[in-house]
Amino acid sequence: MLLSCSRTFTSRLNLTSAAISTNLRSASTLIVAEPTPPSATELAPSTLSSITAAQKLHSGPITVLNTNPSLDTSNLPSSVTAVINTNVKNTLAETISLIIKKAHDANSYSHIIAPATKFGSNILPRAAAMMDYSPVTDVIDVLSEDTFVRPMYAGNALAKVQSTESVKVISIRSTAFDKAECG
Repeated sequence: MLLSCSRTFTSRLNLTSAAISTNLRSASTLIVAEPTPPSATELAPSTLSSITAAQKLHSGPITVLNTNPSLDTSNLPSSVTAVINTNVKNTLAETISLIIKKAHDANSYSHIIAPATKFGSNILPRAAAMMDYSPVTDVIDVLSEDTFVRPMYAGNALAKVQSTESVKVISIRSTAFDKAECG
């Protein structure tokens, strides 16, 4: 299993965190990209919405964890500073969760974001549990770096949630955020 960053570095997934973190030390947000067909060269619309949510969090760098080997990295939103290509053949929740944990261990992200899709809802709680953090799910608005709005009671009420975790693990509702501009 390989883990590579197409703009910055290439390394094996089992390398020490010091070897990986030298290139992405300042990264603060990790976006877990929704899987796309192998022939797709662009990010999924739900991933672009996740990037918009990350831009509302802070102005820091954004890293995308990508599972698609044919992604065209030259056509990404300008706020994306790095792409980590997983180079895995399967996107099982156990595999991707372990990759998220290893990427976080190497780079100390302040936020980890995934779309609230079947894929994101499957992997994000697993990754959060592996790192001992509580996820904030189905976010529809970002108020600050630690305060979010999410629906409850089947959408009949909105809750303002403030996370006290040192790392915010967030799933966002893709339809609540515009898609980030590519290019």
